[in-house]
Amino acid sequence: KKKDSDEEDKKAKKDKKKKDKKKDKKKEKKVKDQEENAEESNLEDAIFGKEKSDFDDQDDQASVESETGVDDEGAFKLAVSGTKEWIERNPDGSPDELAEVVTNQQMASALKAHDKIQILVQAVFTLQSIKNNDVEKYSETIAKITNHKSIMERHLIAALEALCMEKPKTFVVFLKQLYDADVLNEKSILEWSEEGRNDFTLEVVDEGKRALLRGEAEPLVVWLQEDSESESEDEDD
Repeated sequence: KKKDSDEEDKKAKKDKKKKDKKKDKKKEKKVKDQEENAEESNLEDAIFGKEKSDFDDQDDQASVESETGVDDEGAFKLAVSGTKEWIERNPDGSPDELAEVVTNQQMASALKAHDKIQILVQAVFTLQSIKNNDVEKYSETIAKITNHKSIMERHLIAALEALCMEKPKTFVVFLKQLYDADVLNEKSILEWSEEGRNDFTLEVVDEGKRALLRGEAEPLVVWLQEDSESESEDEDD
């Protein structure tokens, strides 16, 4: 009997060890999963910014919006995404239709009126746009959004600064192509060139990048200044 009892004790201890081992493995897996989730979260923060609104639950969405309002950064990304999706579904959409979509996205996201041009630039342009003739393709839509108003054209230049930060040499090409397409006015470009950082400049564009972009645009600025002076002389004659 004692022998049987000893064997039962051994078996019980063995079973306990197995259970403990399983528990330890589960704990290790849980910790590992948490670490992986944290890494994914950190990666998303790095790409999209830390301020993110999680609106998976509609009830939560309503309460968050009523207490804090719509987050501008999140709202802007949704507006850009919505515009891109419409373009993908309607590759032959007209400039009027696209301009209306951008306006609707801006209003639905409770963004400022001048944000329309930034939404459009982010939705249709990349650093490859110069090679892809995207400026020519979307110039009419841009003109409909800016309506050739000086303030909107300055916001357009600011949006291009943000777009071209990582590849400054593309900035002057965008400016020249938009000028040639009668989307950007000479006056708007020259006013931008004469001013430093101002209310039009987006926060993401630091002073070093802004100065670099201004330097890249110098040949165009000089050419426009000379052209403007030549026109003035002709008028005087």
